[in-house]
Formats: sequence, structure tokens, C-alpha cells
Amino acid sequence: MDLSAAAGDEIAFSMRLLGHLARGQGQGGAQNLAVSPLSFHAALVLLGAGARGPTLDQIVAVLGPAGGHAHATLASHVAQRVFVSGALFGDGPTLRFANGVWISDALRPNPDYARVLAEHYRAESTSMPFKSSPEEARSKINQWVANATAGRITDLLPPDSVRPHTSAVLANALYFKGAWSSKFDRASTVHDTFYLPASRGHVRVPFMSSTRKQHIVTRQGYKVLRLPYAGGSPILGVAFAMYIYLPDAFDGLPGLMARLGSAADTAGSGMLETSSTMMSEVPVRRIRVPRFTMSCKTTAREVLQELGLTLPFDRVHADFGEMTAVPPPEPICAEEVYHQCFVEVNEEGTEATAATAVTMAFGCAAAPPPEDFVADHPFLFLIKEEFTGVVVFAGQVVNPSV
Repeated sequence: MDLSAAAGDEIAFSMRLLGHLARGQGQGGAQNLAVSPLSFHAALVLLGAGARGPTLDQIVAVLGPAGGHAHATLASHVAQRVFVSGALFGDGPTLRFANGVWISDALRPNPDYARVLAEHYRAESTSMPFKSSPEEARSKINQWVANATAGRITDLLPPDSVRPHTSAVLANALYFKGAWSSKFDRASTVHDTFYLPASRGHVRVPFMSSTRKQHIVTRQGYKVLRLPYAGGSPILGVAFAMYIYLPDAFDGLPGLMARLGSAADTAGSGMLETSSTMMSEVPVRRIRVPRFTMSCKTTAREVLQELGLTLPFDRVHADFGEMTAVPPPEPICAEEVYHQCFVEVNEEGTEATAATAVTMAFGCAAAPPPEDFVADHPFLFLIKEEFTGVVVFAGQVVNPSV
């Protein structure tokens, strides 16, 4: 099963999504940001499974040129094979991945849609009393998300996001907690200066430090550090690593993100590093990476529309006829997309979790010299699954003190 084309599309989508979210922050994107492109991908595939006609075509186009079948296969592979229990491969990461669809009890769900969700995406499909008890329904969905994310995300759907006219809610939640294959020694952690962008001064933060050999490559204008997580299974084809992209210039992050995003659009995943391009470890004079924790919330309807996803939100032209067994009294359209992401990086490893929900409504070579890698200014990070290459989490660290 060749997943490379769809995985390349997911990487390109990841960089486009991250770039749009960063620019949407204002201040030149000069804020911390974390997102799970894989969670968005899963939610869009669930949405596409219930769509048809031009609406389906547009969802597939936003996901990428590999095509609807390829992206459905990738999403199924992720749900069925990638996010399995870490216990299956020794000291591997703790992984949870859950898809859920809740359809108004005023509608008759299409049994074929429910079967596809269950068989291919491990998705629960549940009838919900949106019309009579919208707040109770919202609370139940939020509890489902909280359970799936080990309690890290408890309020994905904000007040008034579920109303009597809500027809369906589609959600994806994932949780990742992994230890580094080579942990940082807490005794070596030092407080030092991190330089903020746009001449906003600097802050003092704890930096994880090491002088052990590391996976580092130097490219024109930036460096990349690869930090593998413990565990992983060649038999199951599952392994994870964090990639930190550090621009040479202290204010170079926006330009680096634009460069990587443009390259991903034209060359797929070719511009981004992989385990094969960063297999060798190099001697290190010093490595310093700040500890950081961030929690980000976003409503993503506008960003997805900027990326070309407009028909699903169109009250007149959206077509989600595959969701229901009989035509609903009014057309169903997507109303809003809610996303939350939490990432914590420390000497032991990484804890990260994310959730995405779509609410729908009626009417809407030779030995190298020693390297330095000192991440003392804004940088980009990606957490990737190494065998498929998919980007599970992505973000930018602009100020690790907040």
C-alpha cells in the first residue's frame, strides 16, 4: 500500500495551514502557535465521507492532488495502524486517536455512512438530541473529547456552539506522550536568554542542554535538529520524531515558514527533512532547546475558506447527502470548525494532544565538524510519524516563557 502521495499532500497541507494560522494572528505571526494538521486531515476525511458532488470534489482538492481514495486510505491507515497502543512496541509513545460523529436524532442516518466510519476510521456514530437538549449534547461531546485527550482538552465546543438547529458534529481527538530516545539531563538545564522577534527584547527561560551526538543538518539559511522518540516498531511501521527548524536570522521565522510552505506546495515533502535525510548523528559542541508548553484554541472556518474550502459552508450549495438515509427538511452545511492543541516539551520528552470538531447545521558523508544548535530565537517544530511522514503536530515557538 503506497501512501506516499497522500502523505506528501498532508505535509503540504500542514505547511499551508500553519502559515495561514500564523499570518492570521496579526503582529506578523509573532505569537506561539500549535496545531495538529493530522487532526484536521481526519476531520476533513470524515466530512468528505458524507459529501457528494462538487462539495466532495472541493474537500478532496483541499486535501491534495493524490485524490479522495488515497486520502481516505491514508486516514484509515492512521486510524487502524499508526495510532495503536504504545504498549505494542515496548517503551513507545502513549497514543490515542478517536473519531466521532454525532447526528441529530431528528435525522435518519445513512447506514452505509455509519458503516464506512466504523470500518475504515474507527469512528463512533451516535444519535444526539441537538434540537431538544443542545447544551446537554455539547457537554457529552466535550466529555468524549476530554476522555480521548487524557483530560487535556475539556471545552473544545464553546457555549452556544451547539444549538437546536445543529444537524451534526464531526470530531477528531488525538493524544501523544512520548519520551526522547535520549533524554536530556535535568542537571544540565540552564537559564539563558531567548530573543523575541521584532525587537521586542528578550526573556530568560530554561534551556535543555546536551553535548551528545545529535541528528543535525545545516541548510541554506537554517538548521534542523531531529529528536527521535523512544520505541517505535519496524514491524508495525510506526515511529515518531520531533524536527526543529531554526532560522539563522533571529527574525527569520516568517521567511523560513513561507519558504518551506512554498516548497511543499511545489515539491510535496521534498523540502522537509526525514529520517533518511537525517540518519547520521554528528558531534555537538553544544545544543540548547528551550522547554516550552503551549495551549492554542482556534476557530478555523475562515482559514479553511482561505485555503479553498468554501462549498461545505455554503447554505445553498453544500451537499452532504451521504450522511442521511432520506433527504433532510433543509440542506445540511458545515457551520464552524473548532480546534484545540496542547504541546509540552521538557527533558523527558513530549506530551501533545489536539482535537478538531466540525459543527454542521441546517441552512450552513565524511565525519563532520562539531555543530552548535542553540534555539535562542523563534523556531518551527514538527512532530512526524517517520514511516508515513505525516505531520501529527506543528507549531512555532516565539516566546517560550508564556
